[in-house]
Amino acid sequence: MKTIEAVEKEIIKEFAHLPDIESKYEYLFELGGDLPEMDPSLKNKKNLVRGCQSQFWFQLSIEDGKLQLQVDSDSLVMKGIGALMVRLIDDRQPQEIQNLNLDFIDKLNIWKLPSNRNNGLLSMMSHLHRQAEQLSMDK
Repeated sequence: MKTIEAVEKEIIKEFAHLPDIESKYEYLFELGGDLPEMDPSLKNKKNLVRGCQSQFWFQLSIEDGKLQLQVDSDSLVMKGIGALMVRLIDDRQPQEIQNLNLDFIDKLNIWKLPSNRNNGLLSMMSHLHRQAEQLSMDK
């Protein structure tokens, strides 16, 4: 399996080939649209990321020692970012993602977003790290 850093570089390269910000958003929306449907029962308070301007849910689970991430959002941008997170996290062990951050997203050159949306990304990472830590302790 590729390292998280290698996957981040792949994502950056994919976005770099897109000619303008509209194309980058279209691609991000497409990634979000390709996600499997999240079970509605998982869209609950426990899985809701607090601090996001939009509603964003994710549920991290572990199966055979490997993480599985499900995400959904009422925001196309956040759902697309969620799809990038799934790509980075699925099939990894919890300890692999403890230092994961979303700094690479700045290199995608997609930010026309207000700063409170960036606060939502920080909230997502905090929520993710808490869930991964809990899964590590539950082993």
